[in-house]
This record gives sequence, structure tokens and C-alpha cells, in this order.
Amino acid sequence: MILNIPISSTPLLVAAALIDLGLIVYVISAKLGVLAIGAGSVIMGVVVLLELPRDFLLQGTVLFGITVVVGAWMMYIGIKSSS
Repeated sequence: MILNIPISSTPLLVAAALIDLGLIVYVISAKLGVLAIGAGSVIMGVVVLLELPRDFLLQGTVLFGITVVVGAWMMYIGIKSSS
């Protein structure tokens, strides 16, 4: 079976841009960098989960589900006030 994930997909390009932007911005502001990386991870995880073939549903849900959870956690940390 050939696993085909569309690399030219607009949401995946947006996710990659957010992750790249987060890595660049992290030097200036860690909060904004973590927020952008987390948003990109959530978008990427959700897009891949929606495009998974039925045969890879269990493995993909575990792998990319963790990506969505970690991305959401990163966004929570980025939004949380530093007290």
C-alpha cells in the first residue's frame, strides 16, 4: 500500500510556515515562538489525521494524535501568563 500525504496541501504549507516562523521568532520572543510552533503542530496533526487511509487509522491516530495533544499543550503554554 502506498501512503500518499499531499505535500502541496495548503493547510500543510501553512502548518510548515507557522513552525518555521516559530523557530525564527523564538530567538526574539519565546512565547510567540512556542505559540506558532504549537499552532503549526496542531494544524499538521489534524490535516494528516483527516487524510489517513483506513488501514493506518490506529497507528496514525496514536502518532499524529500525540502531535495534536503536544501542539495544543504548547499553545496553552504560549498563551498562559508567566507568573
